[in-house]
Amino acid sequence: MARISSLVAAELIELPCPYCGRQLPAGTDWLVAAQSQWGRCGVKLTQNGTVVGILALAPGEERGQGLVKALWVRPEVSGRGYGRQLVQGAAAEMVRLKLDVLLAAGGRTHLACATPPSGFLAAVGFVRPPDSRLWRLELHRAVLERSGLGLLGRLLRGLGNGPEPAGGAVSSHATRSGR
Repeated sequence: MARISSLVAAELIELPCPYCGRQLPAGTDWLVAAQSQWGRCGVKLTQNGTVVGILALAPGEERGQGLVKALWVRPEVSGRGYGRQLVQGAAAEMVRLKLDVLLAAGGRTHLACATPPSGFLAAVGFVRPPDSRLWRLELHRAVLERSGLGLLGRLLRGLGNGPEPAGGAVSSHATRSGR
């Protein structure tokens, strides 16, 4: 069973991205800022003791913002909804840290962990304002405009490793093969 937990800087610098091969050096400015400000730098997904996905976060330019700096799920487990679970876990962490917005740069494909596929971001609730290059997940709006279980219920269920929301899981693999 896959589990979401907090990711700390010491763990992140040991994990190369399976897509671009990038491994962060210790002392990276945003990594140090996240660790000192929040005591963590994102969330990780582990399965049988092995990290199979991460979503790394940095403090945004404005108060109340978190910025996705890396998001990946190992290709061999892609397509199982793990990317969605990572976003849900990161959003839940942000709510606990009293942050309001998660920002991400999107790309056409998943060739680099720093730019998750735009189709994936849209499928998990991010929107891209016309005047911005960054995608936004605004937690307070998503919770207020809920229907059915709503985003908050899905976030909490995602942390408990419950069933996926209706509509199926979206992964970078599914987005890649659909383009």
